[in-house]
Amino acid sequence: MRPLLRVALPLFLAAAALFLLWRSLQGRNEALALRAEREHVKRELVERAVVARGLAADRPREAAEEGRSLLRWYFEELQAARNRHPGARPEGGPPAPRPGATAEERKTFDEFASYAADRMKALRAGRLDPLFVAGAGGLRLDILAIQAGRNPATGEPGVRLDFVLWGAPRRTEREERPGGRGPERAALVATFPQLTFRFLDANGKPYGEMAGSGEPYLKLADPERFDPDFPPGLLFGTWWVEPFPREAARVAVSLQASVPGNSAAALTPSFAFEAPVDEAWKLAPGQSFQGMPREDPSLAPAPRGKKR
Repeated sequence: MRPLLRVALPLFLAAAALFLLWRSLQGRNEALALRAEREHVKRELVERAVVARGLAADRPREAAEEGRSLLRWYFEELQAARNRHPGARPEGGPPAPRPGATAEERKTFDEFASYAADRMKALRAGRLDPLFVAGAGGLRLDILAIQAGRNPATGEPGVRLDFVLWGAPRRTEREERPGGRGPERAALVATFPQLTFRFLDANGKPYGEMAGSGEPYLKLADPERFDPDFPPGLLFGTWWVEPFPREAARVAVSLQASVPGNSAAALTPSFAFEAPVDEAWKLAPGQSFQGMPREDPSLAPAPRGKKR
C-alpha cells in the first residue's frame, strides 16, 4: 500500500499543478480575448458617435436621444463580450495612487476615483440626461446638471455645473516613475480657455456678466485609469462659479474650448446655450453682485416704479 501511495501522491500533485496551470492560462487567454473585444467595441463607439455629435448643433433633442441609445448599445455589447468570456481573469485590481504619493495626492486621487465611479454608475444606469446640448466643430457639449451648493475650493455658496464633452481625442501616455517607465494610460486632451455668463433681467435687458477661465474644478481627463469600460471620447467635468445676481431672469452661457491636433493646429469650438435662472442659483437677499461692471449706464436696471 505504501509503495502505491508513494507513486500515486506525486502523480496526483503533478496533475493538480497542471490543472491549475491550465486554468490560469485559460483565464489569461480569455482576459486577452475580452480586452480585444472591448477595444473593438470602443472603436465602433467612436465611429457611431459622429451622428450624436453632429445633431447637437441644431437638433439637440435628437442628439440627446441618440447619445442615450448609443451608450445603451455600448454597455450591452460589453456585457455580451463578458458573457462570451466568463473565465476572464480580472484586470489589475482596484485603482490606486502612484507609489510614494503624498497625503494630499492621495486625497486628490480618492476625489477623482469617487467622481469617476459616480459618472460610471450613471452611465451604466442610462442616466445621462442632459439639460442642454450644444454642438460646434464636430464636438458636443452636454450640461448635465446645474445646482446650488457650497464650493469645495472656497467653502462659500456657489453654483455647480456638471458637463460632458463628446469627441475629445485621447492620447496614450506612459507614466514616468523612478527606476523606469510606469503603466500606460489613455488621456483625453481638451482645455477650456474661457467661460462667460451674461445675465438678462426680467425685461430681457443685459444686466451684467461673469467671465474667466473655463478650466473646471474637476476634469476627468483619464477615466479609463479608474475603469477600463469607460466610454472613449467622453470628457466629464464640473465647474463651480459664484452665485448669480438676484436681478437675473435668464443667463446666456458661452464656452471656448481648445483641442490640439498632432501638428501646431488646434480646434477652437465655441459652445453656447441660454437658460432661465433658478432662484436657488441666485445670491442671497442683501448680497451684491461682484461680476463685471457695466460700461453702459443704459444696462443698469430701471428704478422702481418706472418703465423703460
